[in-house]
Amino acid sequence: MIHDDIRLTVHGMQDLPAISPMSTKLLGVIGDDRLSIHQLADIIRQDVSLGGRIIGLANSAYFGQREPITSVEDAIFKALGLRLTQNMALGIALSGPFSSQVHCAAFDMHGFWLKAVLTANLAQGLCKQVRGDLQIDIDMAYLAGLLHELGLLPLVYLYPEQMNELFTRRITRHQHLREILRDELGTDQHEVGTWLAMNWQIPPAIVDVIAHHAEADYDGKHALLVLLIHCCSRWAILYMEDGVWDRLPEETDVLLEHTGIDRSEMLTVLKQQHVKFGAMESMAHALVES
Repeated sequence: MIHDDIRLTVHGMQDLPAISPMSTKLLGVIGDDRLSIHQLADIIRQDVSLGGRIIGLANSAYFGQREPITSVEDAIFKALGLRLTQNMALGIALSGPFSSQVHCAAFDMHGFWLKAVLTANLAQGLCKQVRGDLQIDIDMAYLAGLLHELGLLPLVYLYPEQMNELFTRRITRHQHLREILRDELGTDQHEVGTWLAMNWQIPPAIVDVIAHHAEADYDGKHALLVLLIHCCSRWAILYMEDGVWDRLPEETDVLLEHTGIDRSEMLTVLKQQHVKFGAMESMAHALVES
């Protein structure tokens, strides 16, 4: 069966790029409070391409730098900050082996990154409004937003022609991609992303988000983070369709109840994303083109 073939390929890493040494190093310093700007810069500089992409991000319109950023240290210190650089570098490093070899015309790489950036930024903004004891780690939420659709990349990498047809079918039939993948492949991007994330030893909280962010009623260990990314991802999808920023996803009331966020506060954060949309588009372009 196709499902079993995909599972064996992903679990056995057959025909898939191995996780890069850079990704392994970056995963190794997640949550390390002792990590300094210079230490992170030293890690990133070991990969010339990654260093260039981080500098490119720092020079994007999102950060509004008056003078060009020319070094990794300046990118971290003057623009991105330590944790955002760490998350962006990891997202780029993990996706790099796939995104550099995409031969699927119907796959919108810019749209992939734009949705990831929108989801991550909204999740970060909402985390700051969470009340009570149920605090969500802001950096983990941002990384979860960046990686929540990671499973699309190995599917496009392994099956470019078939995925090209399925992406086209989604547009013509107005059907959810996850449903199409389930019907045709017996699996979907969330399951494939989970297999890959577990093989690559990505933090369990991120694995749960990749696996379950389409399930609004998920009640596992990281349920609040999963619900947050679910709502942020749904908002990003709707917003990218028509630019309406104040339309709330169906599960918003559940998220507000569990986090103590006020509806007016959520609308304020959503408007901030709308105002920054052009800058986030430039960030997505930098992620694709650099």
